[in-house]
Amino acid sequence: MHTLVIDETSINAILACRISLDNIVRSFDLPESTDEIKCVINDENGYILSRVKNEDDALVVVALDDDSPLRDLSVSSRNEAFARILRCTVRMLEGKSRSIPLSWRPYHSKNRLSFQADRRLRRAVGGKTEAGRIVLEMVRGNGAAIYAFMLGSHVLQDLGALSPDYDLFKEATDGVNSARGIADSVQVAPLASEVELEGCLRCSGHLGLSLDEWYTSRLTEAQLKFVNASHEKSISLVGPAGSGKTLALVVKCLRDAKKSLKQQQKKRFLFLSHAASTVDEVEDMILGMEPAIGLELLTSDPSLLEVSTLYSLANIQMRYNLDDLTPISLDGYEGRSFQAEILNSVIEEYKSGDWIVYKNNCSQPFVAYMEKDATSLERRFFLWELLNEFACVLDADNVRSGVAQRERYIKQSRRGWMMHLEPGDERRVVLDLYTRFGDWLRAEKAIGCDQMITDYLNDLDSFRWEARRSTQGYDCVFVDELHLFNRQERLVLRHLFKNPDETPVVFMAYDAKQSPRDTFLGLPNDVAHKYNLWRDAKLGPVDKIELVDVFRYTPEITAALASIDLSFPGQDLDEEWPAYSGISQTKSGPLPTVLSLASTKASFSFVFKRAAELQSSLGSKGRVAVLCVSNELFKEHLNMPFLHESYNAITSRDEASNIPRSTKKFIFSMPEFVAGLQFDTVLLMEVNEAEVPRGAYSASAKRKFVSQIYLGASRAERCLEFYSSADQGGTSSILAQAISTGTIVATS
Repeated sequence: MHTLVIDETSINAILACRISLDNIVRSFDLPESTDEIKCVINDENGYILSRVKNEDDALVVVALDDDSPLRDLSVSSRNEAFARILRCTVRMLEGKSRSIPLSWRPYHSKNRLSFQADRRLRRAVGGKTEAGRIVLEMVRGNGAAIYAFMLGSHVLQDLGALSPDYDLFKEATDGVNSARGIADSVQVAPLASEVELEGCLRCSGHLGLSLDEWYTSRLTEAQLKFVNASHEKSISLVGPAGSGKTLALVVKCLRDAKKSLKQQQKKRFLFLSHAASTVDEVEDMILGMEPAIGLELLTSDPSLLEVSTLYSLANIQMRYNLDDLTPISLDGYEGRSFQAEILNSVIEEYKSGDWIVYKNNCSQPFVAYMEKDATSLERRFFLWELLNEFACVLDADNVRSGVAQRERYIKQSRRGWMMHLEPGDERRVVLDLYTRFGDWLRAEKAIGCDQMITDYLNDLDSFRWEARRSTQGYDCVFVDELHLFNRQERLVLRHLFKNPDETPVVFMAYDAKQSPRDTFLGLPNDVAHKYNLWRDAKLGPVDKIELVDVFRYTPEITAALASIDLSFPGQDLDEEWPAYSGISQTKSGPLPTVLSLASTKASFSFVFKRAAELQSSLGSKGRVAVLCVSNELFKEHLNMPFLHESYNAITSRDEASNIPRSTKKFIFSMPEFVAGLQFDTVLLMEVNEAEVPRGAYSASAKRKFVSQIYLGASRAERCLEFYSSADQGGTSSILAQAISTGTIVATS
């Protein structure tokens, strides 16, 4: 086929999961016709047309020749790219192209639009997104049509200079009427569960309710208290997973912005999150609750309501593209994961050289972690500790700038929240690793997430920002997922406001126990009481509102989470790590269970086959997810040579916003990748005792592991099952309290 032509009615049917385009994504073949649509080829052009002709229907024409937007992409990238073409088509036709997610890096030029084809990082090219940019054009003639005509290999600034093949476009659109007259064989319409196009599993979302409906009839008393709060001081919204923190933030943000707009105050609002998938979700919620006003707020120039990750905001302000520099990611977790891979390689190279000089003068725990296998659990924890040291100490104190700063770092006393490092050679090793890590990024012309934040903090403390902040600063800032922000990232918040002389007002939501890393507290038990989270952020007085009503999962799962909560190391840290207080507002379900199997291979075979059976029995009524809490075993299971046809793998937070809506397959992922999503049934696997290494940093490691278990278990709405492997130490002692109290039942 030279082109694929889809009419507007069929586009909506595709996005509503009533039509499968799996054939096109995989092999550029048309799907079968149904009683709703006709799929035919006419003069080497493919057509997907509604059987009910609508004269007002617009068209999308996707070129399929050699330079087309889809031809050179892998199947996985093609799936996401095609979905983006359709979503952008709808928004362009509705005049909402300015509401396309910033994470897609859209660029507008008159009637043309370009955007990133996908969000997958290419490790081989320094973590850059190299799939290219798709270009769309709005073409008007006898009716509106969108022409997707090319995939460019570089960022395209001069879209007007491109010359698409309009003859191909005209041939395709002229053939629509004759295509309608071609006879075809009608098949039974496929179920929505067969669709494999981009979609996303939101939690409860906005449920089709308007902003006023949410405010007047659906919010709890605590949520209403938060939504009605004045802008006199900052407020933190604390609650367990499923308590409606994001929803309350969105309702308050949208109500306050709407009020400002009606009063013609033109206040600027900023909504920040750690993950790009959360940005997409929040924008969808805003447009769902208030389509017209939400669109006006999001697309005004300058924007009156900006929804962004902190890294995307920093990237826009720092304009790295002008210096031909590329951020390795605009998503927090994805960027740090890639940085960990780089640092791991740096350590392995360092061990064969200068490490020999310093080794004998370093402490035994430090030596042990340095010399652990590169793929070991201990090494992974060590990498996260070092990256936190790089971001929050070395970058923050500008240690790289001179000899004096480096010498001071080697000798100075350390604060309680910092990584434990002995003075002298141990810190010299860290400095060497830091230097080589930076050298790698510079050689690739890449900017790490932590480097972006350091640059951004310096820019926010400059005369340049002082001159711009009255027009580019914000009147109010909302922050979701605060538990995923590290100390440096939290420091950014107070600098974002228009007026530096006023106390910053930030509305933020968090649950420290959902943080899979020590980016939030990360404190040893004996010094936690000395540390005030808000003091370093310098936000002034902060009130706290706690949410206890949980709307996602059953009372049985709630009871299991309360028991798991007791296993958090130092659960009595302080008020920022409160005891679990969730009260389920849903009907009862089965008791959570735990089963120990002989080996990791036995666990893989049993759990995956059970998940496939459960998904088959649930059908379109719900989704099943297998979530692995072990990073190493997750990769091992992914590489198993069988059962791939039974599941869709989610291997990053970016991919979580592209979960296929098909309920033929279960989801396989890790808890941190699907944070914010809910599933009817969760099988939490590899909850093993061996996952927490003994020795230095063991408290930190245990806190991270319990966070993974807590985060994974709280993704289940109705049914929750735990699995462990005997060859990995058997069931983790973290579940012992829950098993002894009967909130989790051991089975055989």
